[in-house]
Amino acid sequence: MREKSPHLILLHPPSLYDFRKRKTNFGLIGGTIASSPIFEYFPIGFLSIMDFLERNGFSVRIINLAVKMKANSKLDVEKFIRGLDPMAFGLDLHWLVHAQGSLEVAKIVKRVHPQTPVILGGLSASYYHLDLIRYPFVDYVLRGDSTEGPLLQLLRCMESSKPPHQVPNLTWKEGDKILTNPFSYLPEELNIMVNYKGLLRSIFKYRDMRGNLPTGTRWPMKFASTLISCRGCLCRCLTCGGSNWALGRKKIGRRSPQIIAKEMDIISHFSPFDIVLYGDIRMGNSGGCLKQSGRRG
Repeated sequence: MREKSPHLILLHPPSLYDFRKRKTNFGLIGGTIASSPIFEYFPIGFLSIMDFLERNGFSVRIINLAVKMKANSKLDVEKFIRGLDPMAFGLDLHWLVHAQGSLEVAKIVKRVHPQTPVILGGLSASYYHLDLIRYPFVDYVLRGDSTEGPLLQLLRCMESSKPPHQVPNLTWKEGDKILTNPFSYLPEELNIMVNYKGLLRSIFKYRDMRGNLPTGTRWPMKFASTLISCRGCLCRCLTCGGSNWALGRKKIGRRSPQIIAKEMDIISHFSPFDIVLYGDIRMGNSGGCLKQSGRRG
């Protein structure tokens, strides 16, 4: 089996794939986070996916393609991707602003690796899974805010050449037929680690500092170690892709204070930067927001 290539490569695309070639007015959306308008921050879920899969025997490499493209105007993306050889590629379509970039990178991956599965995931991918799976360069879409468990099952199916009929939250193709497995994996207790040690190991293993930068080309001036206290939301805000309209949780997914404290301790030993803890635990599990009425946008 592969000795040097990881089982899974997680690619983070720029918001606009050809941003280096054409002038674009990104508008106000470009100022919503502390990065450039190409949104070169990869989702924090990449780190929990890496830790979870590696604890279960699958190697993972994160490549922040957006950072590499921004830092090197001469980078030949197609040539770079052709030199990779994983069992599968995973791309995030988390924020909707990445729609063009994610699809263009997926198209390139499938063109140079026609036999390698392409997996999409993230909040926007979850909402538009039936649209995305119709593209010939998308093989699988994993839905939900917690895909570590289903992704592990999917990789095991790939490794054993078995069809993934039992993988929850999966939208996929069997020949010309589109299949939608039950959206049943919504864990209330999150057995995951946002482990920055894994990122450091990856930097040295693959000798790729830029590809592993979580917060873009402004590092280290603009950097904060991000952790999560919970996942999911009980509210149905019409303008939010992570609302209950999109992900359907009845209870938020909680993380234990002990695990969060352990993560903070790990970070404090090698990083002098701030720690940002995301997630609104104040909503608890009362379900109050679910009682609100409204029209789906």
